[in-house]
Formats: sequence, structure tokens, C-alpha cells
Amino acid sequence: MSDPQYEVKSWLRQKLQPRGIKSEFGRAIGMSPDKVTRSIELDDPDPKKRRSLQMEELAAAAAFFQELPPGYEGMTTWLTRRGGVSEPDAVLFKDGKPIGVVEVKNPTPNASFPPRYQTFPDDVSIPLRGQISAGPNGRFIMNGQDIARVFCPPGLEGVDGAYAVQVQGTSGEPRFFNGETAWVNPHAKIRQGDDVVVQVLGKDDEDDVSSYIKRFVSQSSGSLKLYQYNPGKGETHDLIFPTDKVFSIHKVVFHAML
Repeated sequence: MSDPQYEVKSWLRQKLQPRGIKSEFGRAIGMSPDKVTRSIELDDPDPKKRRSLQMEELAAAAAFFQELPPGYEGMTTWLTRRGGVSEPDAVLFKDGKPIGVVEVKNPTPNASFPPRYQTFPDDVSIPLRGQISAGPNGRFIMNGQDIARVFCPPGLEGVDGAYAVQVQGTSGEPRFFNGETAWVNPHAKIRQGDDVVVQVLGKDDEDDVSSYIKRFVSQSSGSLKLYQYNPGKGETHDLIFPTDKVFSIHKVVFHAML
């Protein structure tokens, strides 16, 4: 089975080719030499000699090299922020090395009656669900783990089970772009035209649950119909699943590029 992080690992592997850069990189982001090596291993069949790159490690690599990994082009804040630095501080980098920390402040308004800036409480967050694999029609598999915490929009405060997912691929464009985060309310009422995260059971193995971020069209006793904005080659706009295979339908209430 091919590594779902093949492109990202190939990018990092190429970045670590220059002499001495691997050890410098490991020290800068707090990874041991063995951990770095296993993070970019693509050929060894032994799974113990390979590991998956975590989201915070990808963010640190982007900041170190001042370049976004493939598939994460929208995560522009990674180029100015560094793990372990709390808001509103930002790390300055030069030639891939941190050179200082500066405080980020809102500009002073010059109007007679300045607008009021809405702030979000720092301690209110919801889980970002981890994903593995990718497939036709924008299919992805949530791996059941929370890989990070993201800010909670006001409308989701106190909502039990609220979560977020990161958009993978281009099937949702121009509604959703690769790398965007979508926030989900699992209790909100679904109406035609809503964007939803749908989980569908596999045909033979009910432990195989596929997920999709699509537009809800309709649901009957026999089938669920979804619409995808940007189908790939050989795919159609319409997706239809048997209703008895639909595990859940959750409404997307907010999305943005972090």
C-alpha cells in the first residue's frame, strides 16, 4: 500500500539532502535523528522503520524551510508562526533559522469612532480530526484521533460533539479549497443545499467508514444524494449512497483557511 504522505515526505526528504541540514533540522524542531530518518522513509517495507508526520511537525518544517509542503499551500500562517510560541507572539526567521520573537499588535485605528474588534477566548477550542488516505470523489477516512485543537466559532460554543476536519483535495473547489478547515455541528438540522460531512459504511466491512465533504441534495428511505462541485476525471457531480449504509450526516457551519 502506498504511503498517503508520500508527497509530503518526498518534499521533506529533498529538503534534508544538503550536508548537515538533517541534524540542524532535528535540533531546531526537537526531533531525534532516528525520528527524522523514520519520518522520511519511503522504501523500507518494515512499518517499524517508518512513521507518519504529525501536523505540528509539518508546521515546524514549513517554518524552518520557509516553504509550505505540497498539499498545504493554504497554511500560510505556518511561515510566520512556530510551535511553542503563544499568541500574540510570532517568530522571525532568516535563512531557515529563528532570529527572534516579536509581539504582534493590532494597528491603532485612526478613525474618530474606531470599530470594536471581536476577540475569541483562548480556552475555547474543538478537536481537529485526523485523516488518513484519500480516494475518488474526495473520499477520506477519519482515523479516529484528534490531531490538534482549533479555535471554536461562537456558534459552536457548548455544542457537544462539535469537531473540525481539514479539506483534502480539489473536489470541493471553488466552495472548499485544499487545506481549508471545516467546522461541524453534529446536531444541526440538515436542509437541501447545506454543506455536510457524510460518513458511509463500506459494502462488505462495516468497520470501513468512508467520509465525504459535499453538498446535501436529498435523502429518501432508499438513497442519499450528494453533489460535488469539482468532480475529477471520470467522476460525476452526483454521488448516491444507499440510505442503510449512511452512518452519519453532519452539517458544516463554518469554514476558513487557517
